[in-house]
Amino acid sequence: MNDQGTPGSADGFRVVAVDADWPESRQFTGSGYNRVTGDIHVYLWFGSPHFDPQVEHVTVFSASSGNAKASEALADALEDYCHPGEGPPASLPASEPVTITAEGKPVTFELWRNSSNPYWVARGRVENTEVVLSGSEIEPSELRLVRVNDLAAYSAPIAFLPDREAISVAMGSDLQAAGPSRQLQLEEADTALRALRDIAARNAALGGPSREVHGEEADTVMRALRYLAQDAAGPAGELGAES
Repeated sequence: MNDQGTPGSADGFRVVAVDADWPESRQFTGSGYNRVTGDIHVYLWFGSPHFDPQVEHVTVFSASSGNAKASEALADALEDYCHPGEGPPASLPASEPVTITAEGKPVTFELWRNSSNPYWVARGRVENTEVVLSGSEIEPSELRLVRVNDLAAYSAPIAFLPDREAISVAMGSDLQAAGPSRQLQLEEADTALRALRDIAARNAALGGPSREVHGEEADTVMRALRYLAQDAAGPAGELGAES
C-alpha cells in the first residue's frame, strides 16, 4: 500500500469477490490506498494456487468510486488478456453487454473478447464499487459476485498481510472480534517483516552476501511461519493455499 498507517473510512467501499462456491484458490494479490484522495483498490485472484492463467480463473479488481486506478486496471487487463504482446489499446475497442449476478441482482457489464484466445475482460459497477474482471475457461455470465468487508478468508503472502488487514479495517471489519489467533498472526507477520528488513538493511550496509538467519531472528521468522501454517489449516485456509 502507498500510505503510512491504517486507512480511515472507505465511504461505503466494499471489495467485490466471486461467491463462496468457487472451487479453487482465493487469494489477495495486491491493494493500494491513497490517504490524500481516499482512493482504495484491491486485486483478488480466483483460480490455480500457482496462478496458472491457462486453467479456469478470474481476477477481480475493485476500486472506490471515481478511482483512476480503475481505468488503469482495465487497460492492463485488455493488454494482458485480449491483446497479449500488442501493448495497451489507444482507445477502448467495441464491447458487448453481459449480465452478471451481483449481490443477487442482475448487473450489466461491458465485455471484451478476442476471437484469437479464450480470455475475456469485463467492466461494471456493483453499487459504489468500480469492478474490472478478467478470466478464462468460465463464462462471465455464470459468475455470482458478492461484496465483502473482511478479507481474512483470502490467502496472501506474509508481506501482504498488514495490507489485507488494513483494507478490512477500512471497510468496517472488526479484527478484535475475529479472535486472538488472527491478531497473533498479524503481529507475528509484522515482527517477521521487521526482522527480515533489518537483516536486508544490514547486509546492504555491509555490502556482503546474504547471511544465514540465526538465533532470535530465526526464531521470529519460524514462529511467524508456524502461525501462518496453523491459520491455513483452519476454515479460512481451506478456501485457498498460501502463495
